Amino acid sequence: MTASIGCGEAIVRSLLAHGTEVVFGIPGTHNLPIYDCIPGSGLRHITPRHEQGAGYAADGYARVSGKPGVCLVTTGPGLTNIATAAATAYHDSVPLLIISPGMPGSIEGRDTGYLHETKNQSGAMDNLVAWSRRVGSADETVEAIRDAFQHFANERPRPVHIEIPLDILADGRLTAPAPVYQTEPAARPGAEQVRAAADLLRQAQRPGMILGGGATGAVSEAREMVERLGAIVVTTCNGKGTVPESHPLSLGATIRFAAAQRALAGCDVVLAVGTEIGEADTWVPCLDMGGDVIRVDIDEAQLQKNLPSTAPVTGHAATVLRALLDEIGDGPASGAGEERAERAREGIRAEHEAAGAPFDRMHAILNETLTPDAIIAGDSSQVSYFGTAYLSRAEQPRQFLYPAGYATLGYGIPAAIGGKIAAPERQVIAVLGDGAAMFSIAEIASAAELGVSLPIVIVENGGYAQIREGMLARGARPVGVDLPTPDFAGLGKAMGGEGVRLESLDELDDVLQRAVAYEGPTVIAVPFPATVMK
Repeated sequence: MTASIGCGEAIVRSLLAHGTEVVFGIPGTHNLPIYDCIPGSGLRHITPRHEQGAGYAADGYARVSGKPGVCLVTTGPGLTNIATAAATAYHDSVPLLIISPGMPGSIEGRDTGYLHETKNQSGAMDNLVAWSRRVGSADETVEAIRDAFQHFANERPRPVHIEIPLDILADGRLTAPAPVYQTEPAARPGAEQVRAAADLLRQAQRPGMILGGGATGAVSEAREMVERLGAIVVTTCNGKGTVPESHPLSLGATIRFAAAQRALAGCDVVLAVGTEIGEADTWVPCLDMGGDVIRVDIDEAQLQKNLPSTAPVTGHAATVLRALLDEIGDGPASGAGEERAERAREGIRAEHEAAGAPFDRMHAILNETLTPDAIIAGDSSQVSYFGTAYLSRAEQPRQFLYPAGYATLGYGIPAAIGGKIAAPERQVIAVLGDGAAMFSIAEIASAAELGVSLPIVIVENGGYAQIREGMLARGARPVGVDLPTPDFAGLGKAMGGEGVRLESLDELDDVLQRAVAYEGPTVIAVPFPATVMK
């Protein structure tokens, strides 16, 4: 990169040099020196209607593309608005780069009443992301961008924030060639760790596997391991589809089900890859395993949390699994895996009937109508965690976008937009509840402006049904959870798209086919009683 260019141009050129194609953000008074350099640069800019939407859209883009999502926000409210999206990405290990201005050096920390002044922006963000760095020059700015991409490639890929003081952003000059991180082959895991884990796997008679979001880059290795061992395989929501869910050894994204947990407890060895096995995934404080546990994670600190590991292995999932496969050799599978998987499925189906049955027919229609590689963005809604997580078809990873850990509301619509930007050739839809939809309803206008085909299925159950049920379970009178239902179909039309309110699920197939062909968002309102109609 040529020296002696302004800080804004250095930022744009550095992003491009690291392979960035799309940025999500909202221009504001203080980040204009960056925006001055975007036209003609080759960067595509997506403008949401709220910075939180920018963060969720970048999150969805990152999950689908496998590339870091990049956000540009302004000082003060711009940054605090995106904070929840940053925390969501942190919990689910999504690579997100957030770039914002900061107070000038002469103002920082002085509480002078400067526009958008915040007590300590970078300090606040540092408590939510992997790291937040306030730079001191244009050179430090591009170094920080380089370090961000190095972090994404070599560590647990959590979000980072870079703050550029306004005086540097306006007047700083790059004085040296900007450094660019060059991707290097992943380091091989320790030989002793691999041997110890392989010895356990080679002797296993009833093996099992748990695949999390960290395993999605190891599709071929994970499937080969499942078949080599004859292991039953369970995924978290973020690992959904890493092994095709049609595979006879796959139980799908069912780790929260007691029947799946019993099946894992009956294994003599469980190999867990790229998952923290946290309460947000399992819905229980901890899993009870009856045999040895092998954990594979790029984050060494994770290897003994929640579920202690007999044989921990540190490293990238694909690299570690390949090393384990080489070490195990071509021995025969232990057998009986398909029978064990089918017994577990019977228990899972019975459990699902207790809470998820109302969503069966709707998802059956979605599976029949959508293409096999379709992407569904969910939300912290009953239709997502009782329905889509288990019922939707996933034959490859990154088909279900869901805020599993932070369980935020408002994720689904902007995440679907980001997913569609990442994969414009694929069908992408959002399926969420009415309570969640209202958190980011304005992003329908963003989808209309972009002209992207985006069906948005909103299940109307009159507010916050899960919280209402929780209040009733406590013997309390429901407060603040029963909300009037807007005219969602009318909102879709008012914001530049289309809108339909179903009278019956018999209409869904035809409406959905028209929606995926329409170049814009289509809001499909589904009254909750209609979801149980046969």
